[in-house]
Amino acid sequence: MRIRYNTALGIFILICAAFILGTTLLIGVSLNTLSGVLFVIIGIGYMTRPLAELTDRELTVFALFGPMKKHYPIEALRVVDGRLYAGTKKVGLVAWTANGDDLRAVVQRVQSRIAS
Repeated sequence: MRIRYNTALGIFILICAAFILGTTLLIGVSLNTLSGVLFVIIGIGYMTRPLAELTDRELTVFALFGPMKKHYPIEALRVVDGRLYAGTKKVGLVAWTANGDDLRAVVQRVQSRIAS
C-alpha cells in the first residue's frame, strides 16, 4: 500500500512556482528564477513520488529526492493519538503532507494488526 503526498499541497507548490517564473519573465532573470525552477521540481516530486509504502513486513518512508529511506518493522508500529510510532520514535508521516485517505488506511491497518 503506497502513501502519496497531499495532492493539494503539490498543486499549490506548482502554482507558486508558476507565479514566481511568471514574475521572472516580467522582471528579468534573477535569483527568483532559480527558486521558481526549484519549486517546479519539488511540486512535480510531490505529484509523482510516494511518501511511504506499507508492506506485510515493514513501513518504508522515502525521501522526496534521493535514495534515502527509513525502514520501520511492522511489529514495532503502534498508534498513539492518531500518530504512528515505531517504538518510542515518531514515524515521519506528517498529516498535512500525506494524502489523508492513504494515511487513514495505514493507521487503520496498523490498529487492526494490534487488535488481532
